[in-house]
Amino acid sequence: MKGWRVKRERPEETVGDAVKYYAETGKHYAESNAYRRIQRDITLRSLMLLLPPLTARVLDAGCGNGFSMEILREAGYKRIRGFDISPEMIEEAKKKKFEVKVGDLRKIPYPARSFDAIISVSALQWVKAEQMPSVAREFRRVLVSKGKAVVQFYPKSEEDLMHAARCFKHAGLRTAIITENADNPRKRRVFLLLSRA
Repeated sequence: MKGWRVKRERPEETVGDAVKYYAETGKHYAESNAYRRIQRDITLRSLMLLLPPLTARVLDAGCGNGFSMEILREAGYKRIRGFDISPEMIEEAKKKKFEVKVGDLRKIPYPARSFDAIISVSALQWVKAEQMPSVAREFRRVLVSKGKAVVQFYPKSEEDLMHAARCFKHAGLRTAIITENADNPRKRRVFLLLSRA
């Protein structure tokens, strides 16, 4: 399949392991105003795409140190939970008084049908292609009927994007792709909009 492909190396390729990467860089990430600004913009855009009611039970999948959860709280959401694969990042989120757990996108640490909405920012690119179907099944499992999700991530290529979208669709989620700034690799943002029947 032809299409765009990211040429520069990314942490997912050079380090390959999110736990290791965030153990080494988590403190820098938590203190970076640039990361905070980017995360804020992406989270606000995700909320605009999703528009969950303020009463919604919202899961931050791959919550890191809680940047996105802070935005959700500022927006008025009270029923927020999160999980991340990095114990160091979870400790930072706990300092902000969030209810979070160490967990994996492939085995979300919450019961079935626990959430009305899921937001996931900058986490899915750490998932290997062969693991994507289990992630998709987990998203479907924890969403209520008519629940919705938005997943923002940085796929390596258009082919990787289409593979992820197919996995969510095959898991039984209605799937739409939104690509913003498609012709500008540095500013390109990709979102998957998901909903459960």
